[in-house]
Amino acid sequence: MVAALEVGDLAELISVLSPSSNRLSRHEAAAVITAMLRSADVDALIPRAIIQALIPGVLALSRRIDVAGGPWCDRDAFYADAVSALWELTMSWSGANRPYAVGDLLSAVRTRMRTLQASEHRHRSRQASAPDALDILPASIGRTGEELLATALADATGNGLNVADAAVLYATGVLGMSLGEVADLAGIPAHHLRRQRRNAIDRMVA
Repeated sequence: MVAALEVGDLAELISVLSPSSNRLSRHEAAAVITAMLRSADVDALIPRAIIQALIPGVLALSRRIDVAGGPWCDRDAFYADAVSALWELTMSWSGANRPYAVGDLLSAVRTRMRTLQASEHRHRSRQASAPDALDILPASIGRTGEELLATALADATGNGLNVADAAVLYATGVLGMSLGEVADLAGIPAHHLRRQRRNAIDRMVA
C-alpha cells in the first residue's frame, strides 16, 4: 500500500496523507497508517510520521472533552498531554497489526485524557469533602469497554463479520460518533447504518 504511493521520503508520505492533498480517501489513508504502525519498529522515524499524520485527529479531541474542566490550564496544555499519550501508545503498539489503527490510537488517547480528567475530579472531590466509595477504587481496572470492543471487532472481522457492518459499530461504539455523524461522513442514510450496526451486533453475539 505504502509502496504504491511512490513517495521519496516520510515527509512526502505525510503530505500525501494530509486531507488537503486529495490523493487518498479516508479509508485509504487509514490503511496506510495501519501499514506504517505495523512497520513502526523498523524505522525510528515512522512513529514520528504517524504522530504528524494524526495531529488533526488530536486537535479534534478537544471538541469531545471539556478542556475547561481541567486539569489543563489551557488548550495548549491539553494538546501537549494528548500528543504525549499518542506517542506512548504508538511506541507501545509498534509492529502490531491493528486493522483500525487510526481509530484505535485516537480512541485510546481520548480514553486516557478522560481518565486523567476523572482522576483530577476525584482529587478535587476528596479535597472538598470526605472520600466516598469511588475514591477507594483503583484508577484503572484494566482494559476499557472501548478497547475490548475494538479487539472483539478486529477478531470477528477475520471470522465472518462483514467489514462494512463492523465499521459502523466501531465508529459508534468505539469512536463515540453518532449515527448522524457517520451518515454525513459516509454519505449513507442513517437507517441503513442502523441496520448494519444491528447486523454486526447480532453476528458478534450469535
